[in-house]
Amino acid sequence: MKLLLITLQGQQQRRRRRNLLPTPFVALISAIILISIICGFQCVIALSSTLPTVWSARNSNFNSISLLYSTTEERASSSSSSATDNLNMNDESSYPQYTKEELKEALYGLLQGSLDPVHDGRHLFGFKDYANHELSKLQSITATRVLDYQRYLSDDNNNNNNDNNGALSLPPPSEVVLEEEMKIFWKDHGPLLNLQNVIQEQAPRMALAAEFKRASPSKGNIAVHLNAGEQAQLYATAGANIVSVLTEPRWFQGSLEDLTLARLMTTTKNSNSRPAILRKEFTTNKYQISEALAKGADTILLIVAVLPQYLLKELIDYARSFGMEPLVEVHADVELEVALQAGAKVIGVNNRNLHTFQMNLETTDHVADELTKQGCAFDHSSKNDALASKYTLCSLSGMSTAFDVDRYRSINVGMCLIGESLMRAADPKAAIAGLCLDPNDWKNNKENPLTAGGGAYTRGTKLVKICGVTNPKDALVACQAGANLIGVIFVPKSKRCVTAEEGRAVVDTVRSFGERTARTSLKLPETGSPTNQMVSNARVLEQAARRPLVVGVFQNQPSEFIREMVESCGLDLVQLHGSEGMEAASPNVCGVPAIRVVDIDTDPKSGKASDNAVEMILSSITKDPLAILLDTAIKGEKVGGGTGVTFDHTIAERIQNSGVPVIIAGGLTPDNVQDAVLGTRPWGIDVCGGCEATPGIKDHEKVEKFVEGIRNAAIEADKGF
Repeated sequence: MKLLLITLQGQQQRRRRRNLLPTPFVALISAIILISIICGFQCVIALSSTLPTVWSARNSNFNSISLLYSTTEERASSSSSSATDNLNMNDESSYPQYTKEELKEALYGLLQGSLDPVHDGRHLFGFKDYANHELSKLQSITATRVLDYQRYLSDDNNNNNNDNNGALSLPPPSEVVLEEEMKIFWKDHGPLLNLQNVIQEQAPRMALAAEFKRASPSKGNIAVHLNAGEQAQLYATAGANIVSVLTEPRWFQGSLEDLTLARLMTTTKNSNSRPAILRKEFTTNKYQISEALAKGADTILLIVAVLPQYLLKELIDYARSFGMEPLVEVHADVELEVALQAGAKVIGVNNRNLHTFQMNLETTDHVADELTKQGCAFDHSSKNDALASKYTLCSLSGMSTAFDVDRYRSINVGMCLIGESLMRAADPKAAIAGLCLDPNDWKNNKENPLTAGGGAYTRGTKLVKICGVTNPKDALVACQAGANLIGVIFVPKSKRCVTAEEGRAVVDTVRSFGERTARTSLKLPETGSPTNQMVSNARVLEQAARRPLVVGVFQNQPSEFIREMVESCGLDLVQLHGSEGMEAASPNVCGVPAIRVVDIDTDPKSGKASDNAVEMILSSITKDPLAILLDTAIKGEKVGGGTGVTFDHTIAERIQNSGVPVIIAGGLTPDNVQDAVLGTRPWGIDVCGGCEATPGIKDHEKVEKFVEGIRNAAIEADKGF
């Protein structure tokens, strides 16, 4: 195993260093070494005697071996990390190009083997209007993979010996060869794990599928240079029960090498204690299943949205013939119907519509209701109940917190899949621990809402707000950097004041990034005291702001104007920055929840505030505001923010010690924000001028540095708690 690991890791390192193909001699030696590890030297001798002297799978515009087996890190390393630059993130010249008609024919060609195409294709998006239908991104990617594999496995491709680069490549192994490889792999590295058993054995703890994903079509590059094996090992030691590995290369920059590395690096002496390895791919043929098994996968993903019912059943049955239980993904009611009729047992709900990329976390709740109505047992409340259930329900997208886990635990979800947030996390182990997968951990954890407000606020920095945004480009950069709140200012005297049209443009950009089309509505439960209300509101806002929200900033302006801007621009929240009072921050006044700014009058010479500042603030808080934001005001000179001066942050610390989480602003920059987070651990951070190139125009590098500094400092600060 060590030799195989070294070989695979060495291949990836060489690809990072150069974009050159090996010489025929080196490629032949590399192929012999790899095959000898898997099959033994006798197999190599027998196989090599049957190979042509020179063989290549590459033609003038396509290298099938590179496409299907290799990582694409070398292309990613030379590309921009901006999502806007990476929607088409790989060098397309490295891949074959297909026309829209070719893609459409490939996708609907999957129905050719059906005896009843109307029935088997009833759930396929656009099926009833084939002539006029424009393929969604999901359908285009799937169709591309169909054509890629057809080309990879075609006789014409295999017989093409003319490689412009002179590379020597092995032909794609047959399914018979792959079956032999998988048997040898199991003998050397342990048998398959059954996905449903892995999940059921965890009950009542929710099983976690942690995902290795370098990039995505919607988010661009995520973590292109991470080592799949090392990341999988990190996930496993942190408590992941399944490791999901994206192997699609064009848009997700994955590879089968990633899959094998993940499997080998998580293999232990007790093979049953390792996580199951999921190949996440756009699987449409049996060859991909055989390929996955030969490369170390325990299970594969089957997406109902792109598979005719007859083909879905064929693939499920084929996988089970090797002892593999596939994960079958659904989103709509008709897809659930297709999955059940095809014989699926492990049903994963994608809360994101992969045709539109819109997210709705209630999709899993709806599927759970439908399964219950149909009498499908999927209990995960205890191990005995889980093992006795025919079905297992999983939720596959949109989750990142312990609140999400507890929400789905209540409806008997047995597994959650978390990808992007773990890939971006500076400390994945801490992130996994914070999910409270075990119900006892949730019950005893300080994150439990039942114990909220019982003492000082100690949960650290959760929110980042970038204020004074005036244009869509700056808004997108702030979202990509990881900001939770995007502030647009409607105060006429401000240098950053926007019109209704400019505000709407920012809102549209933020919504598009967050894959939503409407305002995010916050459901704020009413609690007893103002302190408890602030604590409860904080948790609701944290959950809602996982996808960025837009905050309209106003100062001593009529409530009618505020409500007009809320409606015309589509603002999610309001921030009151004048002397309006706490009661003016009520949603009944503003139309949406409002953040109330409290000015800290600061002496410009000493930097000190009044001795009773904390007591005055605490006594003034009512249940009306969504949250409290502390900002600097210079005594006798300037009020209402924008001073560029920091106030005494021990005030914020003392207020939080009373149980009220606060956002701090005033004089913060990329150079000093980490000190503020480490020293005070405020609930939120707000910046405006500290990340600008000129008033109203953001310095993108400063924005990225600012948010990154906060996130890194927050992790360090939390280590003491």
